[in-house]
Amino acid sequence: MTAAAVSPMRVLRVLTRPNLGGPTRQAIALWHAMQPLAVRTLLVTGRVGAGETMLDPAAHGVPRLEFAAALAAGPLAEGVVELPDLGRSWAPLRERAVRAQLRALVRSFRPDVVHTHTSKAGWLGRDAARAERVPVVAHTFHGHVLDGYFPFPIAWWLARLERRLARGTDLVFTVSASCADELAAKGVVGRDRFLVIPPAVALPPRRSRDEARRNLGIPPGERRVAAIGRLVPIKRLGDFVAAVARCPGLHGDLVGDGPQRQMLQALCEQLAPGRVHLRGAVPGIAADLAAYDGLVLPSVREGWPLVALEAFAANVPVVGYDVPGVRDALAQGRGMLVPETAGPAGLADTLQELANGPRGLGSMLAAAAAFVPQCAPDRVARGIRAAYATALSRR
Repeated sequence: MTAAAVSPMRVLRVLTRPNLGGPTRQAIALWHAMQPLAVRTLLVTGRVGAGETMLDPAAHGVPRLEFAAALAAGPLAEGVVELPDLGRSWAPLRERAVRAQLRALVRSFRPDVVHTHTSKAGWLGRDAARAERVPVVAHTFHGHVLDGYFPFPIAWWLARLERRLARGTDLVFTVSASCADELAAKGVVGRDRFLVIPPAVALPPRRSRDEARRNLGIPPGERRVAAIGRLVPIKRLGDFVAAVARCPGLHGDLVGDGPQRQMLQALCEQLAPGRVHLRGAVPGIAADLAAYDGLVLPSVREGWPLVALEAFAANVPVVGYDVPGVRDALAQGRGMLVPETAGPAGLADTLQELANGPRGLGSMLAAAAAFVPQCAPDRVARGIRAAYATALSRR
């Protein structure tokens, strides 16, 4: 029997907000990849915050639905619905309204699975799913906010909340083994309950090195590396600036936007004037990664950095601290790991080594390229759908 002949499985996928980040990109990729697998997806998102760059699912082929239209369509609803009151900030009255809207969507759409992504959507979406007795409830940890984001009392409360929610969650996914290890150590659920599935990454057509350099305005013979991500403390992008400043003749691009923009601009001017360039958010940067001589990941931790996979596909070597998430991406010789304790000096030494063409560079790039198919959206979607089917059969 073909997938088209099977009654569609219905999945309500909930995402806190569609910012330019990994969870949004994966939600869009899975929306498309699930269609040939007889899965009808209704994606629900909030709004991005001030100063955030939006990645609009509707601009990437996901039909936009108004809330009332989604309710009217019932089980036939398919596309993306925005709930304006859903977002990162804590606002009890608005969250009560979002819970009511989510419950209304569940009652009309009648999903087989509610699958939540990111913390706020995970709390509100799973509560609504359990209240409406959805057959299967799933959640993906694309990382976590239980360390490094909030003061201890808030982090402790969030960990308790995640433990409570996990008790009513049938499928708990993570994008990396390190993330699963950290969450298990926090007591969220036992390590054996985590399903580690790599991120779904839709790769754009890539430009050649010469084309990419022309597009970005990089001189042909210049050595240039990049760090790409939101300009927030957890990304530790000041270490990137300091590392490039230690390497004579090396230039660097900071690609992204966020609350640390002014601080990082001042640091660039102080440590490496004219050599580290703050480009802001660059739409479609993945297509131009071949322009760079290396990608640097100086984060405190990651879930699984999608930009590393884009660098693998562009044949660009990756350097990063040996921390959760980055360690998973660069495992098995796919990149160059630097002890976190070595700091910017360690990153600089590794970048200098990279410039000299280290032994094993070819095998490293080959191992990185061989990993790329594991994150193909259709492959990841098949794994997730199989997990849904198994959980539904148990119900």
